[in-house]
Amino acid sequence: MKPHFALLAASVLALPFTHAAVFSVSETLGSGNTINDPTDPGLARVLTVSTPVLTLTDLSITLDIGSADGNTAWNSDLYVQLSSPSGALAVLINRTGLTPLNGDGYGDAGFSVTINDGAANDIHQYQTVSYTLNGSGQLTGTWQSDGRADALGDTRGSALAGLLGTNPNGAWTLLVADLGSGNLAKLNGWSIDGVGTTVPEPAVTAAAAGLAALAMALFRRVRTTR
Repeated sequence: MKPHFALLAASVLALPFTHAAVFSVSETLGSGNTINDPTDPGLARVLTVSTPVLTLTDLSITLDIGSADGNTAWNSDLYVQLSSPSGALAVLINRTGLTPLNGDGYGDAGFSVTINDGAANDIHQYQTVSYTLNGSGQLTGTWQSDGRADALGDTRGSALAGLLGTNPNGAWTLLVADLGSGNLAKLNGWSIDGVGTTVPEPAVTAAAAGLAALAMALFRRVRTTR
């Protein structure tokens, strides 16, 4: 049987030299985490990602926003924005339930949720589908990002999925703002969980290239000895 060394060499060179990896970073807050009313610019927190991942293929943000001490949060007051290391923005939450026909929005007391755009439903209108509150009155479950720059509109141009394909390494900034009066909330914690592809170690690339070169050399030797 004729050796197919050329085919072997081509196959080696065509191997995908990237592989999947995951990362997770989180922050739990103690004091100083109240999200004040509109006169305040909002509460900004930073998490730094350092990972071999160079290209994001999936991204989840977990949020724990509850009622401030002596208060009861009001969900439609809250705006949550995420800024990536590249400066790209995603609107995670923007005054849930607020529509031209509902000026009050949703009055549940906070969020204990995961935002992932692979989820079934948009968080902005969560009361129009099946949803669950925990014992503290917080919305639970996994939801698509709001994505709306305008809470009263339907355009979702700032969805979390827009950050896929980017490099996750660097500083991520979460901004949580209260855009209504009264009913103060607080940020208890948040996390970033990502999946993506990496580049191989130099030794792996060198070994694959060496194998391909060996296959080609054997192929030439077979041809010259025929």
